[in-house]
Amino acid sequence: MRQTSNWSSSWKSSTDPQKQRKYRQNAPNHVKDNFISANLSEVIREELDTRNLGLRNGDRIKVMRGDHKGREGIVNRIDRDNQKVYVNGITETAVDGSKNQVPLRPSNLQIQGLNLSDEKRVSEFAIDDFESIKVSEDEVEEALEQDEEAEMIEQLQDGDDTEEDEEKEDEGVSEEELKKIEEEIEEELDQEASDQEDDSEAEKESEEEEDEASTDYDGIVSGTIGEAKDAIEEIDSPDYEALIEAEKSGKNRKTMIEYLEGKKED
Repeated sequence: MRQTSNWSSSWKSSTDPQKQRKYRQNAPNHVKDNFISANLSEVIREELDTRNLGLRNGDRIKVMRGDHKGREGIVNRIDRDNQKVYVNGITETAVDGSKNQVPLRPSNLQIQGLNLSDEKRVSEFAIDDFESIKVSEDEVEEALEQDEEAEMIEQLQDGDDTEEDEEKEDEGVSEEELKKIEEEIEEELDQEASDQEDDSEAEKESEEEEDEASTDYDGIVSGTIGEAKDAIEEIDSPDYEALIEAEKSGKNRKTMIEYLEGKKED
């Protein structure tokens, strides 16, 4: 059973939108029915001597405001909890191509014809001309048939899409195609291995170049011959050509140059 502990029948009104939403959301169903009402056309208003009436499935309405202003149709569904009305023929196309009915606010609608299959609905009114305010049974049946056709078409489209997907899944791969796929995979793996080797060699060369660039040969030969020899002994794989060039461009000591040339030949 619906809980209405957060709703009070003695509540009158408030300018706070949050309180208004709370009242409408927590209201019992018989009160929510009163929220689903719409303005009446001039003909019906004169016949019933009232301005508004609760909406029912089968009523013919006209959209008075919003994106679908001016369109008419038969009410085929009422969402009482969310206070929305769905009308035959008023749809929007989704991104995937499917068509969905547009939820409409009752306050944006005007009743053009009443579904009087239950005459008790207007028993409190003194009506002279029922035919002028009622929706014909043929009109209601036609609207229902259109809904059923649209639903069947949508189901068939969904079924076709499902069959196509199943056919694609059931399609086998020939041995020749399978062999070709395996060869392509092997080629991709070989290419990846080759690329990795190239990257490794390039990285190694780059590291060697960085090591050489980071060695200050000018600084090594700038001191005494003894200090230079000690510094050279501490270097792994020294570049003697670079050392000789550094010595010649610096102090240009014959003894140091001969020492370096001897180490280079060794």
